[in-house]
Formats: sequence, structure tokens, C-alpha cells
Amino acid sequence: MSEKWCWLPDWAADLELWEDDLIAVDSSADHTFVPYEKMAGCLDHVYDLSGMKDASTVVGWGLGALVLLNNVAQRPKNQKWILLSPFADFCSEDGNWTEQNLQFMAHQTLSTIQPSLNAFMELYENEFGEWQDDWRKKAEKMNPQALCDGLSYLAKNRIEQSIPVDAETKVLYGRLDEAIKPEMTLSLKEFMPGAEFKERPKAGHWPPMLLL
Repeated sequence: MSEKWCWLPDWAADLELWEDDLIAVDSSADHTFVPYEKMAGCLDHVYDLSGMKDASTVVGWGLGALVLLNNVAQRPKNQKWILLSPFADFCSEDGNWTEQNLQFMAHQTLSTIQPSLNAFMELYENEFGEWQDDWRKKAEKMNPQALCDGLSYLAKNRIEQSIPVDAETKVLYGRLDEAIKPEMTLSLKEFMPGAEFKERPKAGHWPPMLLL
């Protein structure tokens, strides 16, 4: 019986951009890439999404990782987690935005998404790989309300208490990540003492660089 993997994206991202690379992590498994807009509609009950409860491994990237951590009570027994560029607080002093200006960006997104996309593009411009433009093209077609909801979630939610690590949990982060700086990921250690943390010295924020 093949393994089942479920993938949760970061804000305004479409993991299918890297589908061929990502399924190589376990080419014999069945892979489900959750669209950003679907995840944005289930941020507080992500295990209602098709495939989540039955998955043997769930990968959460950025916002997707935070959503997983906040839904840990619904995690099935023995389900493996791989968290890519996770964080305890997106608006921490190590980050790029405060809660106030991120909420402003969220509200602004309802009328125009370009300023928010420009702000994130600035963080990705020095990344290895040639995916920045592909990411933006996908993001520009997304529902503004879904983009707003994701930014609001990042602004309001943080990890402030211990996360039970009852199954295999790997945390991967890039030394060169400017969107989620390593300090932001390492702040999770105090809340997840049973998780395995691993730095990718040559990686930034993009999933293929973190996983492969």
C-alpha cells in the first residue's frame, strides 16, 4: 500500500509549481497538493480538507506549517510532519513586519494585491532558482479575500505554548531565507523539544531547495 503525502502551501503560493521536484522525495507515494485558496478557507480546521486525515506524511510550508501547528489537536496518531520554514511568530522582532502593518497589508489586498506581492518579491529577489516570477504570476490570479485572510492569520496567530510531538516531526529551514529568517524558525525549539531541526546552508525559502 503506497504512502500518502499531503502538502500545505505558504501564503499566496502554489506548490504545484515544483510538483515534479517535490514528488521525487517519495516517488512511490500518492501526493496531494492543496491549493492555497482551499487552505485559506480552512485555516482553523485544516483537517477537514480532503486527504489530510488519511495522509501518512503532511508537509507544511511557511503559513501552511503555522496552520498545522495550530491544528495539532487534530493530528492523527503516527502522522509524520515535515515543516518547511516554520515559525512561532511571523511578526516577531526578527521578522519583516509588525502585526499592525501586516494587518494594513491584509486590508489593502482587498482593493489591490500588488503592494503586498511587491513586498514579498523584495525578500525573494536574491533567492537561488528562477521561481520568483512564476510564483508571482500564480499569486496574481488568486482571490483577494483568500490573500487577505492569509495575511490576517499570519498577523494574529503565534505559537505560545508547547506543541506535543507524538510522531516524527522534521523542521527544515534555509540559512539564506529572508522571508522566514532562521532565528524565527529556531524560536520554535522551546515549544517543540521533540522535533528534529535541520538547517540547509545553501537554501533560501523555496521548497525544492529545502527538501532536496
